[in-house]
Amino acid sequence: MATFNQLSTKNPWWLFAPFLGAYLLMIVRLNGAMPIVLMGDEPRYLQYAHNLLHGYFSPKEKLDLWSGPGYPLCLAPFIKMGFSVLQLRLLNAIMQYASIVVLYKTLLIWVNPKKAFWFSLAWAFYYVAYKEMLYVYTETLTSLVIILIAYTLAKTRIRKSKIDSLQAYILPGILLGFLALVKIVFGYVILFCFLVLTILYLIKKSKATLKFAFVFLLAFLTTLPYLGYTHHLTGRFFYWGNSGGMSLYWMSTPIENEYGDWNDDHFRAYCDYDTSMPCNADYFAKGHQADYDQIYKLEGVARDDAFKQKAVENIKLHPAKYLRNIVANMGRLFFGLPNSYSTVRMQQLWRIIPNAFLFCIFLISIFLGAKQFRKHPPEIQVLLLVLFTYLGATLLVSAQQRQLYVVLPLILIWFAWLTEAFIQFRDGWLD
Repeated sequence: MATFNQLSTKNPWWLFAPFLGAYLLMIVRLNGAMPIVLMGDEPRYLQYAHNLLHGYFSPKEKLDLWSGPGYPLCLAPFIKMGFSVLQLRLLNAIMQYASIVVLYKTLLIWVNPKKAFWFSLAWAFYYVAYKEMLYVYTETLTSLVIILIAYTLAKTRIRKSKIDSLQAYILPGILLGFLALVKIVFGYVILFCFLVLTILYLIKKSKATLKFAFVFLLAFLTTLPYLGYTHHLTGRFFYWGNSGGMSLYWMSTPIENEYGDWNDDHFRAYCDYDTSMPCNADYFAKGHQADYDQIYKLEGVARDDAFKQKAVENIKLHPAKYLRNIVANMGRLFFGLPNSYSTVRMQQLWRIIPNAFLFCIFLISIFLGAKQFRKHPPEIQVLLLVLFTYLGATLLVSAQQRQLYVVLPLILIWFAWLTEAFIQFRDGWLD
């Protein structure tokens, strides 16, 4: 054990360096096998980055706040330096590698080095995350920022000189605010968590609760420049983006053979993945073309509002179906199933294998954690507040697996701490 401890704590950047090489090689090999073609969300993020280099975010000719500015802000300097699409994709390998190391350093604060090493390996080998790592997508950056938040919060526990000062909580607050700019759903998470912690402080008068409330207040303040910009464009306060309406619309579908999975404005979101399988756009068009014909007469905020209005109408008229869609949403988060009018592809089966273990770990964590929640350190409790608020918000709109695995590190941190604490307190844990 001593030898392992010396190896694992000496220099984690060298310890996990083989993964950096493997990720870089994987991206180069898979991109080198065919001409570079922009996929999925890539054109939008790249366009936003180019817009920022010219002094604006939303296109001048129309309102487009589909995504937050956090990721384009990171891309813009590299585009300015002349990075190609392949080089931008290679940045994901560096961020994914960094996330492994920072997760390991975070786990070292809570568990022994051997356990920290194995849980970090679980994240490193989680191949479900590799798909989005191949493209200029936000997921790799999102995971890294979430782990950095967990690390900085954990560090407040061991920093003796500043543990009684709010200074130690500034960095996690700024990181949380930046996270909301990368994934705008976290803007709502920040506001909800701040409200919960403020209420708890008023009830318990706990200094620790006040400090964590400060973290979320600072996170919100970090987003104010962006919210000021969206207010300037839309006249709306706290307007994070105009993509939520369409997502809620698809989630609210009352059609019996549909499960709340998202689709695009041509109903081809799940076409062309496998040429051996027929496109299902015609099936979606039967139930939604009329809505789209009406809603797409509008633009910007008005279109987003129309989607939301139609979604609320569907939910009011068919509440049981909406609840069934939420259950289906949970299945998509963990297993990538079910999807409307689709057959199971082999790639989906490969994703089920690791996520079956993840699902079991999550359920065990809930069972053990609920028994003795008060024994959780305050930092873990705050991370769990973020985790479950995010998952709750995600379940209400159309979700995909990549929206789960960005917070997988938080689940791993929680489960690792539980296994350590369960051994220490097992005599009274299940009483």
